[in-house]
Order: sequence, then structure tokens, then C-alpha cells
Amino acid sequence: MASPVWQPQEEGLRGICVLLQEHRAPSADQTRVFQQLQQFSQLPDFNNYLAYILCRGESQSSEVRQVAGLLLKNSLKVHYKALGPAYQGYIKSELVQCIGASDKQIRATVGTVISVIIEQGLVAGWPELLGALLQCLESNDYNHTEGALDALSKICEDSPKELDADVPGVPERPINVFLPRLLKMFSSQHANFRRLALNSVNQFILLMPKALLINMEAFLQELFKLANDSAAEVRKLVCAALVQLLEVQSSFLQPHFRNIIEYMLQANQDQDPEVALEACEFWSTFCEVHLPADLLRDHLPRLIGVLLTNMVYADDDEALLDAEDDESVPDRDQDIRPRFKQSRLHGSGGYEEDEEEDDDIVNVWNLRKCSAAGLDILSSVFGDEMLPILMPLLQIKLESKGDSVWKEREAAVLALGAVAEGCINGLLPHLKQIVSFLLPLLEDKFPLVRSITCWTLSRYSKWIVQAAEFAEGHVQFDSVLTGLLQRILDNNKRVQEAACSAFATLEE
Repeated sequence: MASPVWQPQEEGLRGICVLLQEHRAPSADQTRVFQQLQQFSQLPDFNNYLAYILCRGESQSSEVRQVAGLLLKNSLKVHYKALGPAYQGYIKSELVQCIGASDKQIRATVGTVISVIIEQGLVAGWPELLGALLQCLESNDYNHTEGALDALSKICEDSPKELDADVPGVPERPINVFLPRLLKMFSSQHANFRRLALNSVNQFILLMPKALLINMEAFLQELFKLANDSAAEVRKLVCAALVQLLEVQSSFLQPHFRNIIEYMLQANQDQDPEVALEACEFWSTFCEVHLPADLLRDHLPRLIGVLLTNMVYADDDEALLDAEDDESVPDRDQDIRPRFKQSRLHGSGGYEEDEEEDDDIVNVWNLRKCSAAGLDILSSVFGDEMLPILMPLLQIKLESKGDSVWKEREAAVLALGAVAEGCINGLLPHLKQIVSFLLPLLEDKFPLVRSITCWTLSRYSKWIVQAAEFAEGHVQFDSVLTGLLQRILDNNKRVQEAACSAFATLEE
């Protein structure tokens, strides 16, 4: 005899919905709401109630249903494996029926919960989901297709290996079935379909399953078609795909390198900063995988120019940069001390801030830092060969006077520090002139110029100390030391920090 289908008790359903509504109200007693939700969560079928509200709560607001879904997601992350098969089965059946919900936010929440269940129970614990997703993908209904793509994209992000594994009772690995359909979505008229499909496929590049290897030519052909997509999110994912392919399977790209480099130069100047940032990762990756430098040599003049341009503070940062010189300047208004540590994607050479972990705005990886890191690693490959291209550009910026061009001046100082190690053979004969030019900038009107000058001087500190063995060099060393000590007493917090760091480097 079949088990009866679970049904919520009206009183319990009403009580949970009231709590979820209060949970969203800023004026509510959140401690009391949390305690009451904790009491409800002790019920063995609490997750069923949450699934019911998410998937069938049409009488509730979309926000309340989303809260139910997020609570369900968090609960299943911890308790899914401990739930009885009947409870698991009910939740899964409700979610499958709601993949194509008419409300976009509900579809997105359902996709998130589905991905969590796959993480906990694996595809083997829910093989019927594959058929449901496939059916939705091949539907002519926008909501069903978008819901399936969204859920699949999240599964690919969270559990890509699960889709490239044998599933008992399923004739083919899931990736073998889904990949051709995802590639087909690259040419969809809907930008969101293109974005979700490309994001899904990108999750497999580093894993490089057999299914992707077999379909690599088709993938590249479809990828190149998206290179100038109208949607910035799609262009960003195209750049991400090319960077990852460069990292793990550069041989596939080599026949197309000239066109790809040209494309990346254009993308590095994209109006969307996230597209430009993703494209900028290409140059560091190119150097890190030790491809022949000749492939890039002819493009150096343009590339160096692009990186320098991107090292100038963006217009949308200006509100953060107009602060006065005092200790009350908010932490987020300064961007100093590029430090060498792991890049956000791969390898070393990342220009990250060595600041407190909770200083998110300072710590964010951005186009400026990525460009500086790219210039740094390029200098380690091309060395002094870059100087005839770079130095005339820097000289123009460094000699620029006046408040209106201070950002250009600051970017040039950052660039001079970025290439300090890679181009040192060519720069060393000019060390005296470089230091003499930098020292007055320690007194610059703008805190960012003062702080980045501290960092750049620290990059040359090894050679400044070596030169101190001679009388002329000793005078220079004293000037640098005095300048840094004065900046430790600066009335701007970030300049103080930069000076302290530079002083510590000089001491070492």
C-alpha cells in the first residue's frame, strides 16, 4: 500500500508563514523570531513545510517564499542525509515541479536548493532529476528552460565532478548528455540562456572531461561567436573561458593565438570593468604557462599602453579619492601597497592589499591591480626589452604637473614599482635619477601619490642599500630613510601604513 502524500497542518503552516513575514520586517524582534523558528525546526517535517511554502505558497509574497527556500537550503546543507527517505522524496518532488516557476526569483531559489541536494546526496541519489532537467531544457517554455539552465549552472559550479561520473541506472554520464545541449544554447536569442549555458561549460575547463575534449572544436567555434556578444556578462565569460583554456590546454588555442591576443587587447579596454578585468588575467596566465615570448612580442607596445591606461584610477573611484589629508579618512579611500601573493585565479604575482581581512573594499581584486600585476610579470619575461616602450610613456606621466593629472602621475609611479625587479638591469644605471625623482613625490599633495611612492621606493630598497656603501649612495640612502620616516608621521592613515611597510622592507 502506497504511503499517503504528506500534507501540511494549517496551523503549523500559518505559524511558520507569520514568522517568515516577521523575519523580513526590520522592526521585528529578530531574537524572538529566531527562537520560534528554532522551535519549529525541531519538527521532523519542518523542511517539508519550507519546501511547501517555497513551491506552493502562491498566496504568500515572493520574498516570504524566498526566505523559506533559503532556510531550506541552509537546513539541508546540515541535515539532508539524516532525513528519512519519505521526507527527502517529498522535498525533491516539490522542487522538480517548481523548476519552471513563473516567478524568476523563485526559480533561482529552487535551483539553489536543488544544487545543495546534489552536493549532499549526489546525482546517484536523485537520478530522476536528470530527466526532469533535460525535459525542461528541450521545452519551448521560457520559464522551464531558464529554470533548468539556472539549476544546471549551479550544479556545475558546486558539483561538476558529479556530472562527469557514472550514475547507476543511467546509460551515459550526465555531462555527455548535457554538453551538446548547452553548446546549442550558445546561439539562443536570450542573453540569459547564453550566459547560463556558457557558465555551465566553463566549470569543466579545468577538469577537462572526455566529453569536452571530444567537443572542443565545437566549443571553440561557438565560443568565438560569442566574443562580441551584446551582453557584458557573456563577454566576461568568454574571456574567462579563454584564460582557463590557456592555463590548462593552451595547445587548443595556439592555431588561433593571433586573433585571441587581438581580441583580448580589445576586451581589456571593454567599457564594462568586469569584462576588462577578466581579459586582463590573460597576460599573467600567458606568462605563467611559459608560452613562447615571440607570440606576444609584436603586441608589446599596445599591451603596455593598455595596461598603463588601466592602472589609472577609474572615474567611479573619484568619490573615494577626494578626501582631505587627515586621520579621519575612511579606510576605503586609499589603495596602497600592492603586495605579492596568490592571484585570485592562479599563480603568483597578484597585486593584493595586505590589509585587514574585513576591509573588503581595499582588498577587492580590480582592473588596476590586475594591470599592475600583468606589467610586473611581463617584465619578468621580457626584462629590459620593455624599457624603450615603457619609459617614454612613464616620463610623460611622471613629469605631468598639476592637480588635474595626479592620477596619471600616481599610475606612473605604480608602474615604475611594478617593473622594478624584472627590468632592474636596465634601470640600475639610472637608480640615482629614479630615486631623485621619487623623493619629492613623498611630499605630493595627494595621499595616494605619497603612499604609492613609499611602496615603489621599497621595491628598489635592495639596490638603494647596496649603493649606500659608497659616499654618494649613502647620501641617497639617508634621503630615502628620512623621507619614509617623515611619512610615518603623515596625517593620513594609509600613507602612514605605506611608509611603515616600506621602512620595514628597507630594514630587512
